[in-house]
Amino acid sequence: MVKYLRVDERLLHGQVAVTWINQVSPTSILIANDEIMENEVAKMALKMVKPAGINLAIRSVDDGAKLLNDPRTEKLQVFVIVRTVQDALRLVRQTTGIQHINIGGIKKKEGSRLVGAAVYVNDDDIETIKKLVEEVGSVEFQMVPADTPKSAKNIL
Repeated sequence: MVKYLRVDERLLHGQVAVTWINQVSPTSILIANDEIMENEVAKMALKMVKPAGINLAIRSVDDGAKLLNDPRTEKLQVFVIVRTVQDALRLVRQTTGIQHINIGGIKKKEGSRLVGAAVYVNDDDIETIKKLVEEVGSVEFQMVPADTPKSAKNIL
């Protein structure tokens, strides 16, 4: 079952591997991103950052959805990490059981604006987040667990 879904452009990195893993206490991590599947060096780096004692699966978004829909994952506590809000929406639409989305680090890009600590969104991102709010309900901006989460519904 999906215990937590986080959007973070950096995917699995020190901050996630330490603070978020301690906060969420998952048994498994699923990184779902299409581009990462084409980059063997990046996959190797993600495997090196993985905390000991936690299973790691790196999949495309569609294959990640298949994995989450597999009845064998119902007993697991899965921490899902995606790179974009668009990836999150694709997963939400292909699975059941995602009840909360945390949006963390999204880098500044052309036409984006700051909506939370280290979270920059453009108009396309905003429309996607609105769809996530409609479909999931609980969508929050929060960089680290110590930060107070900010509801996407209130900000947007």
